[in-house]
Amino acid sequence: MRFERAFIPDATGFERPMAASTLFLPVGWQWRGGVFWGQQFLCTNGYNYEWSAWSPDGAMTVAILPQTKWEMNNYNAPVSSPGCQAAPYSDVQSYLTALAQHWKPGSRIVNFRRRPDVEQEFAGFHSTTPMPMGVVRNWAEAGEMVLAFEDNGRDMRGTVAAAVLFSLTVTEAAGLGRMQALTGYALPAWSAAAPNGRLDTGLAEAIRRSIKANPVWENRITRHNNAIGRVALEESRKRAAIIAQSNAEIARIREEAWSAYQESSDRRAREFGEALRGVETYADPQAGTGTVELSHQYDYAWRMTDGTYVLTNDASFEPYRDLGMAGQRLEAVP
Repeated sequence: MRFERAFIPDATGFERPMAASTLFLPVGWQWRGGVFWGQQFLCTNGYNYEWSAWSPDGAMTVAILPQTKWEMNNYNAPVSSPGCQAAPYSDVQSYLTALAQHWKPGSRIVNFRRRPDVEQEFAGFHSTTPMPMGVVRNWAEAGEMVLAFEDNGRDMRGTVAAAVLFSLTVTEAAGLGRMQALTGYALPAWSAAAPNGRLDTGLAEAIRRSIKANPVWENRITRHNNAIGRVALEESRKRAAIIAQSNAEIARIREEAWSAYQESSDRRAREFGEALRGVETYADPQAGTGTVELSHQYDYAWRMTDGTYVLTNDASFEPYRDLGMAGQRLEAVP
C-alpha cells in the first residue's frame, strides 16, 4: 500500500500556523481538522483535537476524537477545574462506553479489550504518594471497543480506542471519614469506521502508529500547559488559605494533593505523541533528518521518486513493474 505524509495542523493557538503532528495516509485519502482553541475548551487548557481522514470512495474513515477531563468525589463537592464536568467514569471501559454513544449514538458494543501495549507507554505515570492523613495514587488505563451501528441504512463497524490518566486522592480526616476525589484525563481517542466486512483494523492501526508530534509544537504546548498548571496551583493555594480558617489540616492536605497532581501535567502532551507511536525507523538520505518513521506492520518500505512511500509485505514487489515509477528500498536502522 502506498502512503504519503499528511498533517494535523494547529492554526490558531500560536502566532502563526504550524503542524502539531504529522502522519502517513494512503495515497488518495483526504483529511480535514486539526487542533482548535476556544473558551469551550477551558477544561483542557483552552485547546482540543478534532481531525478526520477518509478513503477515496468514502467507505472507510479514521478520526482523532477530542480529549476530555472529569472529576468525581464522595463528599458532594463541585468540580475544582473550571469548565470540567462531574462524571462517574472510574475506569477506561466506562469512559469508552460513554464516548461510543457520543461518537455513534445508538451503537451496540460488540467487544471490549484492554490495550496493555498502549498502557506500557505510561508506565512512568504510575505512582503512589503517601500524604498526611491520606494517599495520592496515579495510574493509566487504555482500551479499545468494537461497535456496530447503522449509517443511512448501511450496517457499519467501528473501533474507538483511548488512554485515560487517573488520579485518586484519599483522605482520612477525623470526624469526616474517608474522603475520595478522582480525576480522569482522557487523551485524544482514535477511531475508525467502515461498512461491515470492510473495516481494515490493521490499516487503521498503522495510520495511528505513524502519528509523530512536531517537537517545536510539543515544546510550546508543554510550556503552555505548565503555565496553566502554575495558575491553577496558585488558585488552589488561595482556596486552601480560606479553608484553613476552619480546618487548617484538611486545607494543607488538599494543597499538597493538588501539587502532586500538577507535577505530572508537563508529561501529558509528550505522552500523547509517545502513545501513538509504534513505528520502524528507516534510513532515508532524502529525508531532512536522514531517517523516516513508518509503520512496523509491513515488512518492506520503499521511497518513490515522487516523494511518497510504499509499504508492503510482498518480497517480490518491483516499483517500476508494479507502479510504473522508480523507487528505492529503505533499510531499517539497527
